[in-house]
Amino acid sequence: MTIVDTADQEQLTFDNDLVEAEIKPYYWVNQSNALVNTKQNLTINERRLLYALVSLVQPEDKDFKSYVLQTKELASLFGISESGFYERIRETVKGLNGKPLTVKRTKENNKVVIDDIYWVQRATYDEGQITIKLSEDLAQFLIDLKSYTKYQLYNVLQLRSEYSWRLYELLKERERFGKRIFEVKELRDLLSIPDEKLTLMKNFRAVVLDKAKKEIEEKTDIRFEYEIHKKVGRSIHSFIFYIYKNKSNIQSKLSEEAADYDIQSILNRLIAKGVSREKSVAIIKSYHPNYIEDNLRYVLKMEDKGLGNLPGYIISAIELNYAESSYEKDGKNDPLYQLAIGNADNKLKEQTGKDLKVLEEIYSYFITIMNKKKPERTEEIKLIKEEINKTLFKELDSIHDYRLKHRLPPLLIEDFEKSKVKAYFKKWYEDYKEGLPY
Repeated sequence: MTIVDTADQEQLTFDNDLVEAEIKPYYWVNQSNALVNTKQNLTINERRLLYALVSLVQPEDKDFKSYVLQTKELASLFGISESGFYERIRETVKGLNGKPLTVKRTKENNKVVIDDIYWVQRATYDEGQITIKLSEDLAQFLIDLKSYTKYQLYNVLQLRSEYSWRLYELLKERERFGKRIFEVKELRDLLSIPDEKLTLMKNFRAVVLDKAKKEIEEKTDIRFEYEIHKKVGRSIHSFIFYIYKNKSNIQSKLSEEAADYDIQSILNRLIAKGVSREKSVAIIKSYHPNYIEDNLRYVLKMEDKGLGNLPGYIISAIELNYAESSYEKDGKNDPLYQLAIGNADNKLKEQTGKDLKVLEEIYSYFITIMNKKKPERTEEIKLIKEEINKTLFKELDSIHDYRLKHRLPPLLIEDFEKSKVKAYFKKWYEDYKEGLPY
């Protein structure tokens, strides 16, 4: 049913959390292992749109935002002609929601219930752009993750086969172990291959496994070999896949812009988990970002167990490699990352200096007014102090929003040690810390 809007009707709108988004191929997709290992039946274009949106979800997000995307940029990102792309996007959204994610769960009485979770909550189509929001029911798979699979968009956007994409995700989830075993029936189910399709094993191997093997090695950061793991009679029961890093592709995709993004993301996450800014900068100067990521992920799995000193545990995990990361420990061997570290450190110091200057200028302005007026009445002094609070708090809100938008760590109390506005920042932090990611 189509609802026709009129001037007298209240218009349905998105929430006020609109974000004008730009998607880059080096953005990271983070999704729970549970989502990776759930049956999905999506086309390549449905996957491209869905995971482009997922790449915009940040670890510190509390809920999903409504993203405004330019159709021209989406078409370019997907490598598709802009002609007719507007309608294709709309059909893609409809296609996504026509294939809900089916999740089975067991209630306390051991009764199994089935949830159908839709991928997109809302979409609005305007001239040259779409505004779109993921379904809130997906939050459990994409926000505040403890056990998750992570990869960069560029690894999947160029894939032409949905089987290649799904197999890439399934192998990426076990990359750190170097192998994964699938029963044939299990793999067919995860790849959504109907019972009546590709029934001959030689066809299954040629169309699915061998084609995926070639395409994944050509276009992604991993490669694999596979062999028969077990037979039952003359039939193949299971395959074992051996997973390797595709180092040539990893290096060829790294750019200065991508390195800046990786370093800034890691720095933000360390600070968000309570590691001091000074120590966080020291860490990114000493270790490779992928190595840090592996050890952060290791700690996050244990966070709910009540670690007494989370920042201290994170530091120990990184220094001692609790995760037994297979990535190179020392980040100093990659000049692009070293350049990015210097850029991040300098950019952060410069922005913090600007922010403090603005806040202190506001404070000095009001102090000058008080000195000129020399208010004698308690009520006048109270009003001016309230105005100082109100103005500084508004500016702190603006600074915080700017830093989030530009992927900069938030201001910390340590930044105000020599500042006249330290007490105001502490009060602002106490009032708003529920909404802050640190």
